[in-house]
Amino acid sequence: MLSSASKSRHDGDLLAVVLIAPAAAVVIAAMLLPLVYAFTMSLFDFRPGFETQGKFLFLQNYLRFFQDKIALQSLLLTLVFTFSALLLELLLGVGFSILLLTVPVWVAKVLRGVYCIPLLISPIIVGLIWRYMYDPTFGIVYFIAKQVGCDQFFGGLQQPGWSMLCVVLADVWETTPFVMLCATAGLAAIPGDLYEAARIDGAGWWNRFLRITFPSLRKVLVVVLIIRGTDAFRVFDIIYALTNGGPANSTLSLSIYAFKKGFEQYEMGYAMAISIIMMVVLSLLFGPFLRRSRIRA
Repeated sequence: MLSSASKSRHDGDLLAVVLIAPAAAVVIAAMLLPLVYAFTMSLFDFRPGFETQGKFLFLQNYLRFFQDKIALQSLLLTLVFTFSALLLELLLGVGFSILLLTVPVWVAKVLRGVYCIPLLISPIIVGLIWRYMYDPTFGIVYFIAKQVGCDQFFGGLQQPGWSMLCVVLADVWETTPFVMLCATAGLAAIPGDLYEAARIDGAGWWNRFLRITFPSLRKVLVVVLIIRGTDAFRVFDIIYALTNGGPANSTLSLSIYAFKKGFEQYEMGYAMAISIIMMVVLSLLFGPFLRRSRIRA
């Protein structure tokens, strides 16, 4: 026979399952049903308005992706954008959060509020703001480039060699405050006694960062890496507003390419295949970080 403690624990577990089951069912249905539907669509030559005439292609849409030079180029550009933006955002976000610890508290609060303004703006609006800033006629970026004598070789959004850099800088401006806030929360959890003991032992700033700050921020940075990395890989709105993937497809992300295939060329089956491939690539890139963070937790 079960003891009273075991029976009480069993009843508690059963109650927890009963209470969680409805919400879990809704979440699973909301996640799995669209995914199954998208995968099913990717197996057909599916076009809006001709759903009943779709031809079953099996995996031909996926094979087509690896034979499509523009699709492979967009995958490479998406990876370049993701790693470039992510690296700059981590460096600047953590750097700003550490620098704000060296100023008076009231000054740090004011500066954090100012730095976080871009987070309040929609990405599509951010793209439009930077599009006007990059305007060759009256844009402030070209004005600054002219003042420092760089306007002769700065191509802005009009040259393929410069357009990706311009897009990355706009994304970094918008999302670095998010990294800064996360890093600031992580720094606040570090006991001050550790830094005091390190100073007494004669440790310099760099040693304190390597031995105290960075190890303490590791879990926070892994979470930020997952969130920002997946978000950057799925980038659409800011590039759509800035360049629409141009010039000459030099900023064409996978999301924009899938959008054009699905809603401009009405190849919905192929667009769904691109989306499924994006999900697989995301899982391969950031799945190990998620698994490692769960193990360490």
